[in-house]
Amino acid sequence: MTLECSFSALANLDQSDPDAVQALLHACTSTLLDPLLWKWALLITLGCAVVGAVIGVAKGRWLAGLLWGAALGPIGWLVIALSKSGHPECPECGRPNVPNAKACRHCGVNLRAAALMSERARLKRNDSGRGW
Repeated sequence: MTLECSFSALANLDQSDPDAVQALLHACTSTLLDPLLWKWALLITLGCAVVGAVIGVAKGRWLAGLLWGAALGPIGWLVIALSKSGHPECPECGRPNVPNAKACRHCGVNLRAAALMSERARLKRNDSGRGW
């Protein structure tokens, strides 16, 4: 008779019999240490990590997506999907651009020159020409 590790086996266990307790403990330990179970767990974790990395690439944060996906699975996918983009934003239109871009792909402003301009200079430029 093979003993299986289940809640019903635990409920029907005679705790005064040390051999029965030992047999159930052995059955549960062998179930938890089954290599097939660990292969499936590893495969599912790697799959979740890859999906998280793909979502992270779209946000410019592939490593964060990989780690969140591996740690939390679908919940990690939501975390990275709802997080702020890692792409640099254009100071003019505020939309994300690829890293090291020379010009904004949305409004065409020179990103390097705009990055060197101070906040005060930007405000002054926007305010010039407006009178009372």
